[in-house]
Amino acid sequence: MRTSVGELALRGRLERREGQVLLVLDERLSGYDTFLSGTLCLTQPVNVAELPVRILTFDDVTVLSPLGAVMPQAAVGTAWRGSLLMPHGSRPPAIPDDLARAAAAAGVDTGNWSPAEARQLLTFLGEAGPGPVRTERIGLIVTALAAAS
Repeated sequence: MRTSVGELALRGRLERREGQVLLVLDERLSGYDTFLSGTLCLTQPVNVAELPVRILTFDDVTVLSPLGAVMPQAAVGTAWRGSLLMPHGSRPPAIPDDLARAAAAAGVDTGNWSPAEARQLLTFLGEAGPGPVRTERIGLIVTALAAAS
């Protein structure tokens, strides 16, 4: 019996790398712990009820690598569709201390952010190094969130 705390509908294409057929996602996973295992319920191009996979997310791509199972070599280039069951679920975003202090001072509750909103805002902030650009971005984020609440 499989157990999971998260399920994502995914799609992608099959690609061959170093003699193994991998499932490459159309969109990179963000906000999930990777380099862990999960279970893919593959519905296209073939039905596979439970395919154990390793979840590998890199800078620009997420790949599912079958664990122990071999995908048909003839399927390379084929589109696939399925649901990924993850026993570890999503990873809550970590709010940097400087942003948390500024938000608290402005009365903005960072606990009310949606996961997507938090990832977007934290990526925007994370692209700025220490200094005036980061300070300005913190101000923009806090101002926008204060106006929205």
